[in-house]
Amino acid sequence: MLPRLLCPLAVSLVAFGLPHAQPAKTDPKADPAKKADAVTYKDHVLPVLRKHCLNCHNADKASSDLDVSTYQALMAGGASGEAVKPGNPGQSPLYRVTAHEVEPKMPPKGPKIPDADLAVLKKWIEGGAPETAVGAAKGAGRKVEIDPVALTKGKPAGPPPMPALLPAVKLAKTDRAHPVTALATSPWAPLAAVAGHERVLLYNTDTLKLIGTLPFPERVPHVLRFSRNGKWLLAGGGRGAAQGRVVIWDVSTGKRVTEIGDEADVVLAADVSPDHKFVALGGPGKLVKVYDVATGALKHKIKKHTDWVTAIEFSPDGELLASGDRNGGAFVWEAATGGIVFTLGDHKDAVTGLSWRADSQMLASASEDGKVILWFAEDGFPTRTITAQADAKAPARNKTPGVLGVGYARTGQFVTCGRDNTARVWKADGTQVARLEGFTDVPSKAVFSHDGERVLVGDFTGKVRVWDLKDKKPAGELTTNPD
Repeated sequence: MLPRLLCPLAVSLVAFGLPHAQPAKTDPKADPAKKADAVTYKDHVLPVLRKHCLNCHNADKASSDLDVSTYQALMAGGASGEAVKPGNPGQSPLYRVTAHEVEPKMPPKGPKIPDADLAVLKKWIEGGAPETAVGAAKGAGRKVEIDPVALTKGKPAGPPPMPALLPAVKLAKTDRAHPVTALATSPWAPLAAVAGHERVLLYNTDTLKLIGTLPFPERVPHVLRFSRNGKWLLAGGGRGAAQGRVVIWDVSTGKRVTEIGDEADVVLAADVSPDHKFVALGGPGKLVKVYDVATGALKHKIKKHTDWVTAIEFSPDGELLASGDRNGGAFVWEAATGGIVFTLGDHKDAVTGLSWRADSQMLASASEDGKVILWFAEDGFPTRTITAQADAKAPARNKTPGVLGVGYARTGQFVTCGRDNTARVWKADGTQVARLEGFTDVPSKAVFSHDGERVLVGDFTGKVRVWDLKDKKPAGELTTNPD
């Protein structure tokens, strides 16, 4: 016996992962007639849905979580996946069941809806499923060049991307340095990105000189990621309970490549897939959302988390996606479909960081419970659990110091930092090889330089301390509020 009666339309929604088609590449400015003829959710589709679907699929009676009463709810889909594949009616369950192409035919107890209404749905989906006429114009003009040679493994051909002649940016110096909420380094170039207030600062990790600044008017960046080939820099953030977004820049030019998502709350975790096709993001909404970079459309969403999503990372080979939450939940998903692969259930407090080893065979997870767990990607079992920020000979404490960051180097070493005011470097087998001290406040983020010879650690005072690993001595400092 089924646990609950599912509405036929929701049951019919297919599983994740069907491919997107590109929206029509037209220029509404060059052809006003095309802009005027655009079919939109607000003006054309919602009236059709009101007549035929809204009685069962609304905010008060969203059978199997499918609500068609608003654009955002419809595009989010239902419990079984997406209802609309922008650009492709033939892979959009909403169209297929209403056109009686598949079972169960909708409406469930009536004839097929009129051909004129079906034509509206079909034209809307073919046109990229815009919400409004303004959205249609933006969608028609959107063109994001997906790098066809974005690598899943290995160093890209030619010189590694470095900023050159970045546009001048005038941003006021803040009264005090902003806490380091995000920190990242290029995998192939001597380049670090440091989060500041309404900005991302780019530093040369060899010279420790400021290269330039990228404006982030969305407010506070909470996550920074370089793409696996180092060509793109991703920032996710926003304003709490107000807005959230992911921005991607071209590293060489400093120009925005695209913006992804229009969240109602801040983005706390995000990553771009190694092939540059998808962006995954999460935050207080407890969802992992995966977007198509080229179209900006929501590809699929994952509802398994029970608390804020705090960590996300694609595996270097692009096959898997790991995510963690504030309740200690961690999962591994198929990147292409959103299907669950493993539940990583050993953490007892918030997951603060996730990092894949370069061979995609090991995943490190860090938590406020004081543990770093190394998970084997073949079977989802832990190979080693490390009490990362407490010393073996230290006096017993009521609570083990939490781990706030973890990151792998290409060599297989990894670095951690946490609430004991230290950062630590570990061999691949979990043996500690260095302890880095001298922080006046809690270190929040830790990463290796591109060559693995330096470690950068940011803290709540707004400083990023840099160590040379050969002699384990400080090499200098970066700041979130340079002169």
